[in-house]
Amino acid sequence: MIPTFDEMSYDEGFGAELQCPNCKGNYLHHDRVEIFERQEDAKTGIHVTVENGSSVQDTSMAGNPSTRRHGLNIFFWCEFCDAVPVLTIAQHKGNTLVDMDFTIDKNKKRDLP
Repeated sequence: MIPTFDEMSYDEGFGAELQCPNCKGNYLHHDRVEIFERQEDAKTGIHVTVENGSSVQDTSMAGNPSTRRHGLNIFFWCEFCDAVPVLTIAQHKGNTLVDMDFTIDKNKKRDLP
């Protein structure tokens, strides 16, 4: 689904606020980022996951939002509902595709920072 944004926050000097795809709330917290880099149509490449103050690198392309090249996944959790959204950015034939999907996790137990 196409990501939605709240109005621009010009007074505070920030850009538009990303909204939760489930409840449209604007209190989304990102807690994991995955970066995928590979040559066109390669089966392997570089996959880096950053989470909880550390990073892990491997060559797996599993989870890459791009079927052909580079991709990026940003994992969120919503403060207002049980949604666990993922914002994806994928390169495909010279285009940059932005998407957002979510699952519901009724058991999520997150402490606010």
